[in-house]
Amino acid sequence: MSKFLMMIVAVSFGMVSTASAHDPEDVAHRCAHRVNQIVHRCNNVAAEETHECVRKINALLEQGRVDAAHAVARECIRSATERTRKCVHAVDTTCEECIDVLLRLGAPGLARRVANICDDAVETLKTTLQREKNIIRTALAG
Repeated sequence: MSKFLMMIVAVSFGMVSTASAHDPEDVAHRCAHRVNQIVHRCNNVAAEETHECVRKINALLEQGRVDAAHAVARECIRSATERTRKCVHAVDTTCEECIDVLLRLGAPGLARRVANICDDAVETLKTTLQREKNIIRTALAG
């Protein structure tokens, strides 16, 4: 997972640097697109990992291994929380770079728009984490 996120951040920096030679509208568009890609990829990973966690929890509960199911749930929630932290960091890093470029290009209005997109992206990631936790806890209830 961390290699995945490091790749996201590296590509994001390259995208912003390439876009910086263009007009501010192009930079803002590329930044918004990149942030949306990060959120999309992180949410896809979240869905896959949550599905796998629920599958493991259900199998353990069917075997009567309640303590083991609780241990899996704890680890899944820990992992989801850490993944979300890394995804938020990737969004924040991308956004900081984008906003800096836009401000250097004299486009504070576009920088504000990108900042709003970034805030929404972070909220989306946090909402996804909360849903994951709820799904995992519901699976434990059997």
